[in-house]
Amino acid sequence: MKTNVVLYAILSVFFLAFSIIYPVWVSNVQGELEWVGAIALPFTLAMYLLLGGFLFLNLRRQGGILPEDRLDADIDDGDTEMGYYSPWSWWPFFAGAVGGIVMLGMAVGIWLALFGIGAVVITFLGWFYEPVRGNFRR
Repeated sequence: MKTNVVLYAILSVFFLAFSIIYPVWVSNVQGELEWVGAIALPFTLAMYLLLGGFLFLNLRRQGGILPEDRLDADIDDGDTEMGYYSPWSWWPFFAGAVGGIVMLGMAVGIWLALFGIGAVVITFLGWFYEPVRGNFRR
């Protein structure tokens, strides 16, 4: 995490410099201010400051070292529990298909989207409750 904090700090300094340089440079060259870049660069700076500050505060509070920051770490030291997935399940396919129907319904007609929302509820309920009932119960 310390590496991430340093990278965000470097990027924050870069965007701070260009938040000042860019509007001055463009207004000197074009004769008028280009508003999109003059506004977007400080917002990008704010984003990097928020992310870097959040990581810095978490690093200081937790005091731990991530496996990515240790030189003696193995590849599998950073593995976390990814959750439980049913490799045999067809429900994710059908959930994606009816999600596509809902998106198509937003473009074609609201009636198709309303039909699709009902199908989304059915497929997600089937997907969520498949591991706790029937032959696949854990």
